Amino acid sequence: MKAKTRTLVASLISGFMERFLADTVPTAELEQIEREGVSPSGLLAPFHDALVPGIRLLNERSFSTRLGNLHEKVAEVVALEAHADARSAFDLAGSIPIVTREWITQRVEQLERRQAEPDTEFERRHILGGIGAKIDVSIPDMDLYIRTHSGEEHFFEMKSPKANKGQCKEMKRQIMTAAAIQQSERAWAWWGIPYNPYGLGAFSHSFALPFFDFEHEVKIGPEFWNFVGGDDSTYEELLEIYREVGKTFSERLREVRDRLLI
Repeated sequence: MKAKTRTLVASLISGFMERFLADTVPTAELEQIEREGVSPSGLLAPFHDALVPGIRLLNERSFSTRLGNLHEKVAEVVALEAHADARSAFDLAGSIPIVTREWITQRVEQLERRQAEPDTEFERRHILGGIGAKIDVSIPDMDLYIRTHSGEEHFFEMKSPKANKGQCKEMKRQIMTAAAIQQSERAWAWWGIPYNPYGLGAFSHSFALPFFDFEHEVKIGPEFWNFVGGDDSTYEELLEIYREVGKTFSERLREVRDRLLI
């Protein structure tokens, strides 16, 4: 990864942390807690903090949601170095045969009921072979679009690694619809997962397994980031940048925790 790209990525992460801290723990409220012992927004949790000091501050769910949005912007910056074009929040629109739209709907329902196994090759054959009257469709704000130097197009949804059933169902529909819009053997749609919550173990999130052919339409962790960056070291380089930025905020986080522990 070039120095300029590393700097841009680090800047995105730093900006994210600054906003998270500002939104999570307003300075004025910290001062009021210290002065009066009063927290208008309800930041205090003495039993929580007695067990794990500062745990309430971390607000893990909010942090994870925001971090997911950051991943999309980081992916765009990294991909622009390696590929011909890359855009986050990409609006895809076009027309597809009406019979194809109906087939996609029926296929998703079939997968949901576990009446079939996900099979990307089988699904692409049906989707790319659709004919007849067409209807306009759109997929607003696809998380990431990449066009390689060889002319391939790749569309990514980047929902949480542990997406709920409704999100998995919608992603599957969007992935197949994207392929139907492009009608090209050189266009692919994926679920891009920034990290594997199961570590080196097999990805086993039960909501996702019925919908996705993991070998052919899902890229997870190193496979995803190394494709985005066009280099086998991209995933490790990104982790290094995140760690470096994290160190610069560690003291501030410790100070805020200490101020909350009254």
